[in-house]
Amino acid sequence: MNDELFARLPERFRQNILGLHGAKGVEWLEDLPVLIKKIAENWSLVVEEFFPNLSFHFVAPCLCADGTKAVLKVGFNEPDSIVFSEARVLEHLQGNGAVKLLRFDKNRCALLLERLTPGEDLTAVCRKNDEQATAIAIDVMKKISRVSLKTNEFPDLKKWTASFRKAENTDFSQSHFQKAQRIFDELIGASEARLLHGDLHHQNILSSGREPYLVIDPKGIIGDIGFEIAVFLNNPRSWILTNPNRSEILDKRIRQFASGFEIEPLELRRWAYAEAVLSAWWTFEDNGAGWEKWLACADVWETDGV
Repeated sequence: MNDELFARLPERFRQNILGLHGAKGVEWLEDLPVLIKKIAENWSLVVEEFFPNLSFHFVAPCLCADGTKAVLKVGFNEPDSIVFSEARVLEHLQGNGAVKLLRFDKNRCALLLERLTPGEDLTAVCRKNDEQATAIAIDVMKKISRVSLKTNEFPDLKKWTASFRKAENTDFSQSHFQKAQRIFDELIGASEARLLHGDLHHQNILSSGREPYLVIDPKGIIGDIGFEIAVFLNNPRSWILTNPNRSEILDKRIRQFASGFEIEPLELRRWAYAEAVLSAWWTFEDNGAGWEKWLACADVWETDGV
């Protein structure tokens, strides 16, 4: 891993780091080549070229000294880094339904993860057979959400969504905000609390040799399974918004999840509406592009009295 390679870091990755961390983000990016080199030396790794779709973390395939294929993930080091939460989730799951955590360096905000092969996400499966993709998602959700936790290491869903109230009296759509907030007020905490991934969309479920499919990149939340399902229902967003058979596909998804988790279909539609509006707000709050498309996704669910 050399400085020349780091000069080719994706612009989106650079802008995300600078937007979130300002001057400290500049320092972190400048120090990243040295940081990766130190981690590689400490863990005896050969770090290969980073994955092209970097967003908020540096992620690259690597080889361990014994020839094991792995993945190195390094985040901006701050006290509440989501990388720390990811490490705790993976430690609890111990590979049950999720990628295995091989090593963790809190001082460097670094994870060494099992490399999943073939490592194809559910997006392609969804486009060919959405019912199959949904069945796979239900299976992995059950594996990770039924893990019993006696810990307060993770935020609960109410805390996770707390920033949504800041949308009141802003330029954000107030009609969407008010409806979504009412739904959250009614549904959050109304069912058994479980360990949730927190961002379980199609690209975070990968094919694997150890198990058919495993999850990656968990955030770690304690809350209602309806929220977890809603994230999946609202993805892949662009595909949902442009698919002429959208209504039929989403109706089937709802029936599958309702049966798999014994939840009323209307309740799932309400979760999906509120989660899409929340995603719009988070994007709006970060001054990101595309928040209007999340509101359009929410409007897809505005039927049957949602």
